[in-house]
Amino acid sequence: MTPEEKRQLDDLVAKVFTLAFELGTKVDNLHREVRELRFNTDDIDLEAALINLEHAFFMTAQSINILKEQARNATIPARKSPRS
Repeated sequence: MTPEEKRQLDDLVAKVFTLAFELGTKVDNLHREVRELRFNTDDIDLEAALINLEHAFFMTAQSINILKEQARNATIPARKSPRS
C-alpha cells in the first residue's frame, strides 16, 4: 500500500465513522420518540405498528455497527507489512 493510498483510506474511514456517529445519534433520537409514543398510546393497532418501527430502528442501528466494523477492517491492509 502506498502512502497516498494509506492517506486516502484513513480519510475514507474517518468519513465513515463521522457518518456512522451522526446517523446513530439521529436514529437514537427518533427511536426514543417512537418508543415514547408507543408507551403513551391506548390504540392497540398503533402500538403494534410502532413496535414494528422500533424493530426497524434496531436493525438500522445494527447496520450502522456493521458499517463501522467493516470500515475498521478495511484498515488491516495498511497495518500489514508490504509485500516483496
